[in-house]
Amino acid sequence: MTNSNAEHPELLMVCKINSKFDDIKKTCPAIKEALSFSVDSFEFAHAGLILYINNKQTACLQVSRKGLCEKRSPAGIFYGKYMDEFGASHNPAETMDSLQPSSFTSISVILRACDTASKMEIGVFSASPATAQNYLNKATSLGIHIVNIIQDSVFGRQKDRNLRKLSVLLETVCTIGSTLNLNQILHVVSQITADLFNARCAIFLFNENDQTIIPAVGVGSFDKELKKKFRAQKGLAPYPAFIKAMRDQKPVVLTPNNIESGLPQEIINNFSYARVLLIPLISKNSVLGIMQVDRPVHDKQFNQEEVAIFSAIAKGTSIAMENTKLVDALAKKEKLLQQLLEKFICVQEDERKRVASEIHDGAIQALLGIWYRIQLLAISTSSDDTNKNELIKIQDLLGQQIQEIRRIVYNLRPVMLDTYGLGPALRALVRTLQEESQIDFELVMENQKQPLPANIELTLYRIVQELLANVIKHSQATRAQVTLVNGEESTVLVVKDNGTGFNLTPPSRDDPYGNLGLANIQERLTLLGGTFKIESQLGWGTTVTVQVPTPLAN
Repeated sequence: MTNSNAEHPELLMVCKINSKFDDIKKTCPAIKEALSFSVDSFEFAHAGLILYINNKQTACLQVSRKGLCEKRSPAGIFYGKYMDEFGASHNPAETMDSLQPSSFTSISVILRACDTASKMEIGVFSASPATAQNYLNKATSLGIHIVNIIQDSVFGRQKDRNLRKLSVLLETVCTIGSTLNLNQILHVVSQITADLFNARCAIFLFNENDQTIIPAVGVGSFDKELKKKFRAQKGLAPYPAFIKAMRDQKPVVLTPNNIESGLPQEIINNFSYARVLLIPLISKNSVLGIMQVDRPVHDKQFNQEEVAIFSAIAKGTSIAMENTKLVDALAKKEKLLQQLLEKFICVQEDERKRVASEIHDGAIQALLGIWYRIQLLAISTSSDDTNKNELIKIQDLLGQQIQEIRRIVYNLRPVMLDTYGLGPALRALVRTLQEESQIDFELVMENQKQPLPANIELTLYRIVQELLANVIKHSQATRAQVTLVNGEESTVLVVKDNGTGFNLTPPSRDDPYGNLGLANIQERLTLLGGTFKIESQLGWGTTVTVQVPTPLAN
């Protein structure tokens, strides 16, 4: 379903409701108006909603933007495909995933306290990943608005609105607890608040460097001109009402009687402000921003109950914002650790290469010189001289040591890998191990026409080296097979033996199989985004599967 054209993103929402709901026909016009707003304001090419109530399709609404090229596929085919697939599974999440949207999410729908929470799946199609995420934030806000329309039609008939307020708070908690995307959290919370208070809602953050205003989200009756004015507030100094809310860390209520002391006259005129409620977003005694709702002059003033509800929403939002900051900080530290680990491994490999080169060019050459001198002495010595036998023994012993040092040098940095690549290097490794052990090794390689990047080849070689060393030391195997398959999306390495195997428990000092080098393998694979899996059981051998993403060809 994904289209490479990122200029006209498409929106599909599927809402599955498990509660009894009979007024959908009366609600459809308001929902369709919201969809029309999405194509006009959010600039979706197509926007559609499929609504299921108790596994029965109740409504299928879609809106397309005017003036689109006629060659584009009709939205009806798009939604028809979804309905066909959903009809078979009745699982919106699985079906949405099968349609391969550019980006998607889900939100909770709470209609009745005794019923299981329903879901709305939201997918953005025909967009690049970066564009899709931006549009998904807007689409999530729209989805929340449509959910609120449905909720209002359910709770509107009730004299007691407490259940509606409770559902909004639960909805807010579910939303901010289900994602770590800050923009999505702010969009959703703003839309919930705007619908609950029948008002406009805006969220302002503060620049950490100079504490100037950052207009983050504005929902409600913000048309295109108002959005331009809203964004134009970026970089301005905080308004007096903002400063008061930050200083006191309490709500600030502005009315027609005191609004001029809290906001600049130009801002009041631009947005027709009359009744404004400001709540500071506080985290660990520091203010992250300001949440604001406003109503026109002819509407009622915000009462104490509304201030309390808005404060509760703001508090939950602050916690979610702090969580996203902590996760971002953790992600940055993890990235730094990965960079340090990558640098450490590079330094380690460079040092191995340097040591191998120095031993080869220094110690081995010196020992070879001694070996040749002893050979000359042995030749020049008479055949009946007892010293000749000693010289021959020394020559043999020295030759063995030269071969051993050469083996050590090769393990430090295999020249075959640098010169000829992974395939020949693995063949040489397996051949050498075959000669040194009683194990029958087999090497199977598929799709080796396209060479891998040097860092991937080195990582795979080191992993094979580590795993085969452990097969020889611990497995008591008679056969071992190494399989390497280069796929379009990933390279798969499988090392399998018929040894004694072991129970898969966390390694310990007393565990004879604890020295599997798993930490070293994991560290190397982490840098490449790879994974590995171990399958083993006592008496049934061991299989290790490694998978590394294959970089796309330029």
